[in-house]
Amino acid sequence: MRKQNQNKDRRFNKISVIVCCCLFFLFDFPVSTQSQPNKRYVFILDASGSMSEKWDGKTRMAVAKEKLLQVLGGLPKDVSVGLVAYGNRIAGCSSARLYHPIQRGAASIVSQKISSIIPAGSTPIAQTLNVVGEFLLNDVQETEIIFISDGVESCDGDPKAVLYQLKNSGKKFRLQVLGIDIDPQGEEDLKRLSILGDGNYYSLKRPEDYDSSFKRIFFKSEGEQALATETTKSSTNLPANSQIKILNILPYEDGSESGYILNYEYNAPSNTSYMVQLYLYPTEEKLRSFPVPPLRERRMGDLTKHQIEFKSGPEGKGNWIFRLPTGKRMRASAELWDLTGIPKILALSEEKPVQ
Repeated sequence: MRKQNQNKDRRFNKISVIVCCCLFFLFDFPVSTQSQPNKRYVFILDASGSMSEKWDGKTRMAVAKEKLLQVLGGLPKDVSVGLVAYGNRIAGCSSARLYHPIQRGAASIVSQKISSIIPAGSTPIAQTLNVVGEFLLNDVQETEIIFISDGVESCDGDPKAVLYQLKNSGKKFRLQVLGIDIDPQGEEDLKRLSILGDGNYYSLKRPEDYDSSFKRIFFKSEGEQALATETTKSSTNLPANSQIKILNILPYEDGSESGYILNYEYNAPSNTSYMVQLYLYPTEEKLRSFPVPPLRERRMGDLTKHQIEFKSGPEGKGNWIFRLPTGKRMRASAELWDLTGIPKILALSEEKPVQ
């Protein structure tokens, strides 16, 4: 009897080892990359005349080419890549061209095309976005657009209206904007484009900023599934005291200038870095906003003013001084973002009227 029990134990142990090995191979090894959805990238390169200006010893275009070629050389072979540029020695405001359609495994071809571009011309951003929307975007697969520019729209186009139209038509994309040494007003314009495009704005004040920006863009995209799981876990554990409040909006005068001052405060879960986004839009909604992620301000299509402030610590206060557009009744709201790792929104304030 004892011998029979020992034999049973041996058989049980063997089965246990086999099961454990099977589980190890099932769960420890990643799924084949061939079964993952193919990534789609469109690079928009500013090849206007200002890209020939010197920047840290090289031209802005030389630095952009160098950094882009590094990124393209490191992409997986099965990634789909396309290229659009404006300027490139074409005069006038109709210089946007499709230099290569989105094609799987086309990183090396796009690298060759980028190498041959020479900066000269205007900055027709709206027309360029129209070209991207017409030839490269669809309503089935999401496309990551990486837009590198050292300036804002210099023609008569309205890039914000184009983005709104593309989103409204069901095109799936995210617009990541990299601004090269741009003045504060220009940065506000490009930030607004990135927000309308469900992406982020990256300020490039020196060539090294390319590396950190590309790391955030491409690490997020390639690790999308794992990061999405991580974000979901962390968001479900957010404490209930994450909030942002608009305390009041009061008339404000400073010498000859008059307007309003908005005072806000926030409470957050930990002692880290945060971003506050403040929005101003008309009381009467004229444009229906496109779908945005949960907690985000849903009135992007009506946005009149926008400001970003960076804070640190689990609680804080701030204010925003602004003037109203003539003859309009306005409302304001604010968002609180956690900047630890990949930025994520924590809270949205209630709307407040500007009286």
